[in-house]
Amino acid sequence: MALLEICLGLLVIGYLVYKWSTSTFKTFEERNLHFVKPYPFVGNLGASALQRASFQKQLSEFYNRTREHKVVGFFNLRTPMIQLNDPELIKKICVKDFDHFPNHQLFLTSNERLLKDMLSVMRDQRWKHMRNTLTPVFTAAKMRNMFTLMNDSFAECLQHLDLSAGSNPGQKGFEVDMKVLCNKLSNDIIATTAFGLKVNSYNNPDNEFYEIGQSVVFSRGQQFFNFILAMLVPKIFNFMKLTIFESSKVEYFVRLVVDAIKYREQHNITRPDMIQLLMEAKKESENNWTDDEIVAQCFVFFFAAFENNSNLICTTTYELLRNPEIQERLYEEVKETHDSLNGGSLNYDAVQKMSYMEMVISESLRKWTLAALTDRHCSKDYTLTDEDGTKIFDFKVGDRVNIPISGLHRDERYFPEPMRFDPERFSSDRHGEMVPYTYLPFGVGPRNCIGNRYALMQAKGMLYNLLLHYKIEPSPRTTKDLWESARGFNFTPRSGFWMQLVPRK
Repeated sequence: MALLEICLGLLVIGYLVYKWSTSTFKTFEERNLHFVKPYPFVGNLGASALQRASFQKQLSEFYNRTREHKVVGFFNLRTPMIQLNDPELIKKICVKDFDHFPNHQLFLTSNERLLKDMLSVMRDQRWKHMRNTLTPVFTAAKMRNMFTLMNDSFAECLQHLDLSAGSNPGQKGFEVDMKVLCNKLSNDIIATTAFGLKVNSYNNPDNEFYEIGQSVVFSRGQQFFNFILAMLVPKIFNFMKLTIFESSKVEYFVRLVVDAIKYREQHNITRPDMIQLLMEAKKESENNWTDDEIVAQCFVFFFAAFENNSNLICTTTYELLRNPEIQERLYEEVKETHDSLNGGSLNYDAVQKMSYMEMVISESLRKWTLAALTDRHCSKDYTLTDEDGTKIFDFKVGDRVNIPISGLHRDERYFPEPMRFDPERFSSDRHGEMVPYTYLPFGVGPRNCIGNRYALMQAKGMLYNLLLHYKIEPSPRTTKDLWESARGFNFTPRSGFWMQLVPRK
């Protein structure tokens, strides 16, 4: 009898969990919006949730199946989202009628330290005030000064590669996992530019900043699991007083920034990094920002910059080894830039003048977009209409909007032969061919990525230094098909980003 009761109990629990996992699935049917049948728990993201495909690939395939509909229902796990497949409608929602959709969707209701204070999480007027405070921090003039700090990290990376080349005498080149190399570079650049800390993760891979930084990266490990749990069952997550990050790790970053600010104020020290720029911005702002709010803007670099900046270099070098003629042309521009510096160090202005470098990076961001999607949250009821005033859809307060960046970037109607790596798409001669709001590597509208200059500066600077000294070639372990082999939220093959570096004579 007891066994029967247990079995019945488990069946009831299983049924209730199933009903909960599908309780949102009639949303679009009730609102007469086309949608693709979702699966329990995973919605329309089964392949990526089960690690059988990358998030970008699954979202792109969903877009291809539904792109004949300007607006379509999409289930992010069990969360219903309204996907915009039409560039004109994206412009309306994200730019023209921004006041109806001023925020990103609220993924988390956790009030843990720093998380709620990051710019990307802030909402309404609080976000606007912080955005206005931070905008001067990311101007070309400020990035020009910060580039000197990046240059030191590039030099340390090249010294590490030179040691690897020297340890393989008589061989054509040496094999390197570009992901491991660029993760260390990204870590060191964030340490010096965002936290005022000098580390060398090549000479000292066990440094505290690198170890703690790796433990708070959002896209993998325990943090990723906690993030998914907080999304799926926020009430249980908060009831159990769980957190995304360990409080001791967060406290480490708070101490770094707060102590640095106090020390600099006491000793009148200036340094062209993020802490300095935030100190200045705080003084000039009418808002009385707290220490936590200031620290959070440094902390956000681990989510916005660490993986993305590293992956941008990896995917670009991957395309360069597959397209040697493009690599050679880029090398010629790099060499020309190097010669024009007359022995001086690379600087921000010289980087900005490399037009073919800009084209190569732009095409890499198109084909291997770092952000598969961006989103918005409806704050006021809104009727979406087409150009002739015909109603398309009624948005309600609380609706979540999905903009499928990876789908748009691989749509042959906007980018012919989308799987072909073609930097010429972004030449000045063809600039007029691009349909507005189909190329969105850093988001769109007032809530686009504020740090795009920073990201591009890091990628271009590293590629300049790498190509100046090395030719990039395939190695026996180079991934044959990155699109098919990548998994999760980042374009990182499970086997690594292996390639061969051949020293230039």
